[in-house]
Amino acid sequence: MANETSEFGSTYAAEQLRRSRHPLRRLIKKFYLDRVLGEIDAGPTIDFGCGAGQLLARLPAGSVGLEVNPHLVDALRKQGLDARLYDAYADDFSLRLLDGGSYASFTISHVLEHFDDTPAVMHKLWRACARLGVTTIVAIVPGAKGYASDATHKTFVTREWLRANGLEQCEGYALERADYFPVDRPSVGDWFVFHELHLVYRRKA
Repeated sequence: MANETSEFGSTYAAEQLRRSRHPLRRLIKKFYLDRVLGEIDAGPTIDFGCGAGQLLARLPAGSVGLEVNPHLVDALRKQGLDARLYDAYADDFSLRLLDGGSYASFTISHVLEHFDDTPAVMHKLWRACARLGVTTIVAIVPGAKGYASDATHKTFVTREWLRANGLEQCEGYALERADYFPVDRPSVGDWFVFHELHLVYRRKA
């Protein structure tokens, strides 16, 4: 059984919720969330790895959050959010618990860097999104300093990494944009821990 400070534990969940409620963090987070909300399509969205629910709470009606921590799921449900417990490995990232034709967009923020088989995970998730009829996928990963700040990070995703792994085209989606935020220069990520790379994929006609 995972200990209570692991990503599955109650202590971890409590800390994530506490951090999400801090006034200064909420203000800064809004700046980042506004960017994501401007990248998705109108309509319900799947938030993969929804965590403490900051993005999920602002997504369009009908959106759903998938989360591995049962304590976070319980807390978000009490807030009236549609959060669902999801074991991606048990489901082989196929999103079988969701119905097709119900979602316009898919977001996955600060998750892909935690896998050592990220290309395989992307292929599986993008394939599942195609089956569900999702038109836009927004993936967010940390810049260099953010990546180095967490020992659980296993794959450093960059524009060059995507090209080298043949992921500019993936399961019927094309990479439309790969921009750094808040400044579109990768070098900023060498010193600013909250620098991010935003990847926007669109379903090909």
